[in-house]
Amino acid sequence: MNKRSLHIIIFVCLLFATLSSTAQEILSPLSSFPIPVTAKSNDTLRLEIPFFDDFSDYEGLPDPNRWLSNQAFINKDYAPQPPSVGVATLDAIDQNGELYPQASTNLFYADTLASQIIRLDSITGTYQRRLSPSDSVTLSFYFLPGGWYGNQWERVGDAPSSQDTLFLDFYNSVDSSWVTVWFTPGFDADTAGIASHWPWRYTTIKIEDSCFFSDKFQFRFRNYASLDPNPKSGIAGNCDQWNIDYIYLDRNRTLADSFFRDITFVEKAPSMLKHYQAMPARQFRAGDMKSELEMTISNRYNQTLASNYSYVVLNEAGQQIGNYDGGYENIVPFYPAGTYQNMPVHSRPPVNFCFPISDESADYSIIHVVREGVGGDNHGGNDTLRFTQTLGNYYAYDDGVPENGYGLTSTGNHMWFAYRFDLNTADTLTAVDLYFNRTRNGENEGIQFQICVWSCRKGVPDALLYKDSEKRTPQFKGFNEFYRYALSNQVRISDTVFIGFEQLSNDFINIGFDRGNDARPWSYYRTGNEWSHSILSGAVMMRPVFGASALLSTHQVSPDNDKIQFSVFPNPINDHLNISINRDFVGEQYQIQLYSISGKLLLTQTLSSSTLQLPANYANGVYVVRITNIATGDFCTKKIIINH
Repeated sequence: MNKRSLHIIIFVCLLFATLSSTAQEILSPLSSFPIPVTAKSNDTLRLEIPFFDDFSDYEGLPDPNRWLSNQAFINKDYAPQPPSVGVATLDAIDQNGELYPQASTNLFYADTLASQIIRLDSITGTYQRRLSPSDSVTLSFYFLPGGWYGNQWERVGDAPSSQDTLFLDFYNSVDSSWVTVWFTPGFDADTAGIASHWPWRYTTIKIEDSCFFSDKFQFRFRNYASLDPNPKSGIAGNCDQWNIDYIYLDRNRTLADSFFRDITFVEKAPSMLKHYQAMPARQFRAGDMKSELEMTISNRYNQTLASNYSYVVLNEAGQQIGNYDGGYENIVPFYPAGTYQNMPVHSRPPVNFCFPISDESADYSIIHVVREGVGGDNHGGNDTLRFTQTLGNYYAYDDGVPENGYGLTSTGNHMWFAYRFDLNTADTLTAVDLYFNRTRNGENEGIQFQICVWSCRKGVPDALLYKDSEKRTPQFKGFNEFYRYALSNQVRISDTVFIGFEQLSNDFINIGFDRGNDARPWSYYRTGNEWSHSILSGAVMMRPVFGASALLSTHQVSPDNDKIQFSVFPNPINDHLNISINRDFVGEQYQIQLYSISGKLLLTQTLSSSTLQLPANYANGVYVVRITNIATGDFCTKKIIINH
């Protein structure tokens, strides 16, 4: 079997004798990935050196102030232990989030990450001068093939095969051509990872040809890929990832220039809850708080430095409700021993506060900061991490980003998946949010399932308490959005239960699977009479939702049937919202309401103009706008993104 993981099928039954020979958990590659709306490139922009991007302070599409192409995916999930938090991933998915039309088991051209135009003819500003090969202009970067190393069922990434090549090209404006200056064939990260325990590789390219020293210089990364052959419907998909980080172009450098005075976070910010990424406010108790966090901090320099680490916690009004200052500590260089900050006051900071105990939904902003405290830090963007802790109306083991597709296979026609949830007080289950991956040719669209609830006995699903009467099929939404399935009947739950679904066929359903958070202790599946504990490292993207606010769901409002149709722009928005309704305001009054994504009502007012000014203290994130005709009661809802 090919050793590819994240974007590989893992047949766990072959790895563990405890599983039935007729049943297996499967992880599939993604046949598509939801991405934001494509940003417009700035074709007139001319950058100057130094050029640097470590993809630490944004996600989604490449920054249009640095990059012209939109095919790479900027993320904090696809590559463990990068040089600094955040990477650019090139793979087999296009800028629309779909497998390339030409994708096949044969080699095909895939992603491109092309820089904006960079002036290499001269330096402007106070000290103007021309540039030439004698200025030792050098481009450096780190790269990692997908797949990581170690246990197959815990890997994140798909190792490119030897034909699946990564290229680096420079633009020659003299004859308007791209020149390949470096390339590497695909390889397995095991090759370097087992020996060094850090499989990232570092490359430098000195620019020596005078044809590149123009005012129209560009560089680009691109990759060739090939799909893994798989006969089972709904599985063949994205593959051959290349992760790139810490791209740096400047003069007066050497090929051995690999150390940077930079203290950086390495992994994304963690949840402050013991088991969940989010949970219902009504269920939250002080005992759900972690006692400490795990922070991965690296020193990219070749000398021991002093750093300061701290975090603050803000409520939705921007008021500080918690903080921690770890003071100054020395941090040894990462290279050559692969050592991260090991002083507990920085690497394992205590959680010394508790979120307010309240039935009201709320989102809390947790901001982590690490600073180099003596000589200054070369790159400030990777010094800050942010995490939004949602205490809303749902439980989540996942972080909302799928790196795989999960499903079961069996010789029978029925299969079950169940998550364990320990409620602190009685509550009413009203809906379940599910995230399904789009598959090539829509192969999973018609697969039927029913939402189920089981009691718990000795930590395992027991008696069936509820099976929803409606047979559902996978539904799909936009960028990292779940589809909300409202239950036919509400279910009162008082203590520990298992919530999941029964699949009514043995097809591969391809539900989103988050490899960044490990929910194995609470995950079970069944293809026959006995429940089995999941052994796949990750979290199936299913979220049970409680309370009446769960029924406020935008997918239940069909624009074709609404008597009110409206649009909002811009989206994402900054400080104000423009509203266009399908009829005049004259003679009719409208009410506008704004909800947090967790269902909390934030604002209600009469809509007297086409512009709504938003309070400045609203945190960045997804919100729901609802407009109601006061006279008729007709209404419509849409989601917006606030991004200050």
